[in-house]
Amino acid sequence: MSYSDFESYSDGEWEEPWDIAWNEFDWENYLRRQDKTIQTYLSHYEKALDKDDRIDEVAQKMGWAHENWANDESLSLEPELSDALAKSQMEEEVDCELDPYTIQKHPIYISTKALYSWIGKAWDQVAPACASKIPAKTALGFQTSLFEAEQNSFMAIQALDMADYSLVVCLLKRSLGQLNQSFAMLQQMDDTKMPPLVYFKAQAHIRLFDIREIWLRVMRDCREELARRFGDRES
Repeated sequence: MSYSDFESYSDGEWEEPWDIAWNEFDWENYLRRQDKTIQTYLSHYEKALDKDDRIDEVAQKMGWAHENWANDESLSLEPELSDALAKSQMEEEVDCELDPYTIQKHPIYISTKALYSWIGKAWDQVAPACASKIPAKTALGFQTSLFEAEQNSFMAIQALDMADYSLVVCLLKRSLGQLNQSFAMLQQMDDTKMPPLVYFKAQAHIRLFDIREIWLRVMRDCREELARRFGDRES
C-alpha cells in the first residue's frame, strides 16, 4: 500500500476550489467531525491490535485501501452495518464531500494523531500513579520527545501536501530521532511491582513501533518519487 498519492498533488498543486465562507460555528463542527474520525481510527486499531498487519487492516477499515493516502475520499461502509447505521454514515459522507481539505483529513495525520493521543492520555494517568518509579528527568524527557516527534511529523505532512518530498524526509528523520528518544525513556522507567506501568510500557511500545512503520513507509515513498523525478530529468 502506498502512503502518499504523489500524482494527486504533484508539484504542489493541491489547492481545492472552495468559495464558501465558514464562520466559527462551521469550523468547530468540522473539527469535531475530524475528532470523531480520530476516535474511529482508534476503535478499529483496538480491534486489530493482535494482528501483525493491523496498520494495513485499519487503513482498509478507514477507506484508505486503494493506495490513496493523500486524502480520504470514497470511504467504504462495512458490509455488516445495519441499514440505519449505513444510511447515517452515507449522509455524513455527503456532508464531508462539502468540506474543505485541511491537514486534519490527511490519513497520515489521522493515524499519527490517533496513536499519539492514546499514548498521551494513558501517560497522563500512569505518570502520577507511578511517580515513585519514574524520575522527573525521565518523565519530562519522555513527554518532550512525544511532543516534538508529533509536531515534526505534522510539518512533514504539510510538506507532503506541498510536494516537497525532500523536506518530508528530513522532518520525519527528526521525528524518528525523537521517537527513538521515547523508546529510551521508556526503557529507563523501573516498572518493578508497578502493573500499570508494565502495561503502559508494553502498549506504548506497540503504538510507537506502528507510528515508526507508518513514517518509514512515507519516507520510502518520498524517496522513490524523488528517484523517479531525477531519473526523468536525466532521460
